[in-house]
Order: sequence, then structure tokens, then C-alpha cells
Amino acid sequence: MKLEERDKRALFIGGPIAAAIVLYLFVLSPFLADLSRKRDLIPKKERDLTEMKKLRDDYKELQKQLQIAQDAAAKRGPLLTEIENITKRANLSGKIVSLKPQAGTQSEGFKESVVEIKLDNITLYDVVNYVYLMEKELLRVRKLYFKPRYDNPKLLNATLLVTSAG
Repeated sequence: MKLEERDKRALFIGGPIAAAIVLYLFVLSPFLADLSRKRDLIPKKERDLTEMKKLRDDYKELQKQLQIAQDAAAKRGPLLTEIENITKRANLSGKIVSLKPQAGTQSEGFKESVVEIKLDNITLYDVVNYVYLMEKELLRVRKLYFKPRYDNPKLLNATLLVTSAG
């Protein structure tokens, strides 16, 4: 098959141009679009990294606090004994209606002890002082309920849910 000079020239010029267009459409254009998408993701990923570093620092701080609480629990002994000692220091021994140990959460590296304390005929000052003494000993008052008595509204009936690590 013989091509004329004009057809040969069109083939020599058009062939590389067609190859360049195909190369651009199927190789270079998708690569540039992908690169552009990835450049747009850089600020988002940097924000994610910053947040992850902050969360790591928060996690390390919580681990330190947990270790402190577990060390204090190991030194202190049983939770019920410690609560009884705090109650004696607060002069509330006669006000306790019940001390009920409850099931706490247990997971790998963490054990929680829980005690429900019911007190009757106490003042608001006594409740605040009692909670202060508990937290000073690194016990956590998870829940506190109190209601005034009908016979004397100045006195309260209180229920505390106290937790401790260990």
C-alpha cells in the first residue's frame, strides 16, 4: 500500500499528536487529578494528626491518674474499711443505715470497687464534709442522692455511691 506524500506527512504529524492525546487522557490526567486530591487532603490529615497527638497525651495523663489511684488503693486496703475510717473521722458512725458492696467493673489492668452508703438524719454540712473527706482519700463519689426528711426539713437522708480503683 502506497501512501501519498500528503498522507505520509499527516501520519507523521498526526500519529505523535494522537499518541500525546491518548497519553494525556489515560496516564497524565488521572495522575494529576489524584495528586491534586491528595494535596487537598494534607490539611485535613494534619488536623487529624494534631488531634491524635492530643488524644495520646490525654490517654497518658489518664494512665498516670489511674496508676496513682491504684497505688493509693493498694496502700489503703479494703474499700469498706477505708469508708468506715472516714465515717469515724467525720463523726457519722451513728448515721449510717447501710454499707453495701456492689459489683464494679473489671477489665484488663483495671478493677473498680463500688460501695453504696446510706445515711439518715444528717445535715447538708455533714454531707459536704463527708464527700470532701472521701475525695481527699482519692475515693470517687460517683452518685449522690439526698432528700429532706418530712419530720425535720433541716435534716437529710443521703445515698452515696463511692468507687475506688483496685
